[in-house]
Amino acid sequence: MEYVRLSWDDIVEDCKKIARHIKEKNIDFDIIVGIARGGWVPARILSDLLDNDEIYTVRVKFYKSIGETDDKPLILHPTQFNVSGKKILLVDDIADTGRSLEVVIRHLKERGSGKLYVVTLVKKPHSQFQPDFYVEETKKWVIFPWEVYETIRQIRRKSNSEADFEKEIRKAGITKEEVDFINVRNPSSNLWT
Repeated sequence: MEYVRLSWDDIVEDCKKIARHIKEKNIDFDIIVGIARGGWVPARILSDLLDNDEIYTVRVKFYKSIGETDDKPLILHPTQFNVSGKKILLVDDIADTGRSLEVVIRHLKERGSGKLYVVTLVKKPHSQFQPDFYVEETKKWVIFPWEVYETIRQIRRKSNSEADFEKEIRKAGITKEEVDFINVRNPSSNLWT
């Protein structure tokens, strides 16, 4: 597996690029909907940058682990707000397969939403969905700053040995200090000793 790791500064800069583009295009929207969990942070940053505090969430579960999905995306927490006729800026961190985005779009349209603009920070070339706005495209597995420890746990579960774990962790750009934080519960680990 190849990885690209984004920093918090990368996320803020990517959100600024998207916000500039939205402003330049004079795109008008009423509310922001962040797809939980990955879309929460960029949705909140865009809320600040675009001066729109009408921000809501829809939670979707699709990924089980790195590169591993369930059969289909499942909406765990549907909309609890009125979207009827509302122009929506829908935000997620990545358009990987695109299937989660399609499920949420269908969900919002079934509830009568108006125009939808879709924003992701990253898009995979194989995504079956094309966001209206995204900053970068990559084939690599993206590690966002809000999922570093989750990634460590997933790599640990998928590794057949400590050597496999160490190799994959290094490829992912994860530091000893980050692994040590996880190992507080598992002090017997001797990674990097």
